[in-house]
Amino acid sequence: MWSYIEKFAEWLKDLFLYLPKKLWADLMDSLAGFVEALPVPDFVYQAQNAMGGIPSTVLFFAGKFAIAEGVAMILAALIARFLLRRIPLIG
Repeated sequence: MWSYIEKFAEWLKDLFLYLPKKLWADLMDSLAGFVEALPVPDFVYQAQNAMGGIPSTVLFFAGKFAIAEGVAMILAALIARFLLRRIPLIG
């Protein structure tokens, strides 16, 4: 009789450990699907065309100082801050 109770308790523990992981994975999958479904704004394409007029010396030093990666990180942080402020009880 005791072994059945132990097996049930082990099953219950596994269930309680599995459910939050599964819910979190489903939430992240749906969030990723939502983000992938968003269209790319037009100003992104216009910014790519604007880079053609920059002299090569400026581009050389911008590459050495990793300006592109820095700007991408700053924009990602600003977007994350904007989105987090829209969540009730956090922002």
